[in-house]
Amino acid sequence: MPGDVPRAAQSLAGRRFFCSWSGGKDAYLALQRATLQRGVPAALLCMLHEDGRESRGHGLPVELLQEQAAALGIPLITRATTWDDYEATYVSVLRELRVQGVEAGVFGDIDLQAHRDWVEGVCEAAGLSCHLPLWQEARRSLIDELLASGVRATVVAVDAARLDASFLGRELTPDLVGELEAAGADACGEEGEYHTMVTEAPLFTKRVPLAWDGHVSRDGHWILAFSAHAAEMEAESQASSAESRREHEDR
Repeated sequence: MPGDVPRAAQSLAGRRFFCSWSGGKDAYLALQRATLQRGVPAALLCMLHEDGRESRGHGLPVELLQEQAAALGIPLITRATTWDDYEATYVSVLRELRVQGVEAGVFGDIDLQAHRDWVEGVCEAAGLSCHLPLWQEARRSLIDELLASGVRATVVAVDAARLDASFLGRELTPDLVGELEAAGADACGEEGEYHTMVTEAPLFTKRVPLAWDGHVSRDGHWILAFSAHAAEMEAESQASSAESRREHEDR
């Protein structure tokens, strides 16, 4: 109708949205900006491999994604799917969310037009507005904003054709970004050169423990071999240390 506001241009203020969730820095920064725009986060949406155990984008165990969701206080929605069924499955979930009162989708894409076309298409198919808070912004300014706000993230996967496994397990810092760029990667890894997992952030109510035991090769990527047991041990160790400090203070 004449005078209608285009879906992609609608404000997020006061509107319930889902965030396309990878567990990484760009998804988090998009979420953070959306909340600053007074959007109301209703769900994190992450697509999983067929076995339902790991995320498709970053290879993160679903348990770690659940820990992030708990730290954010936002429900996590996952679907296991093949690449062939990916789009149909995604649109189906978005339609379910629309029935539940979700009005918008938030995505962390920066400037790949094909990605923007896809996310706008699936949102349109489900009757949702589409928002890309990071779109066409300078890579280093995004990294600077992320780190300055207190976000901590670890490199969890790299494209083996572009980067070697030595980058895995390292915390994202300005110096590391410089090393990644020197190795030929985009500062934000926009073309999949590297992926991260956020472990601490302003919107998190707690740190999300991240532990691993070496790395593995899969689908042309080097990926951390995550250790759920090690993560549990780290969490228990932190709780024990906190209890010891309280006992010491009570003496």
